[in-house]
Amino acid sequence: MQQWFVSAPSSGLLAPAAAERFVSAPSSGLLAPAAAERFVSASGLGLSACHSKLPHPALSDVYNGDHKAGERFLQSCITYIQLSGEAFTSDALKIAWVLSYMKAGQASTYALHIFRCPGGVESFSSWTEFEKEFQAEFFPLDPAKTA
Repeated sequence: MQQWFVSAPSSGLLAPAAAERFVSAPSSGLLAPAAAERFVSASGLGLSACHSKLPHPALSDVYNGDHKAGERFLQSCITYIQLSGEAFTSDALKIAWVLSYMKAGQASTYALHIFRCPGGVESFSSWTEFEKEFQAEFFPLDPAKTA
């Protein structure tokens, strides 16, 4: 179970007792409700149902196609999707959501092409296929030079 997302902004991972207070903090904004419920049930913290009403995770920034920021953008989207649990019911919905943040520069041209092509977002057979194409299009051409 990945518990890295239950952390205070500056103090790292929390002990279970502290995590209980942090997960239930209404202003923390670190866990989506579904993610909080999964964490609580997996960690045995025993929080009541009222603690599952937490703020949603941060939305991704608008992406412009900059190769140096491609990996960071995609990881931000993946994190949001994972923390949002059952909100994304299909790969097509995940792909459309990611494309909706591709609003500038080369990324906008790419997103418009996908939306306009026959089949649209469903032209990808899976999220994995979309992710591989995104990496080919928008990750650094030579990762060693951008490290």
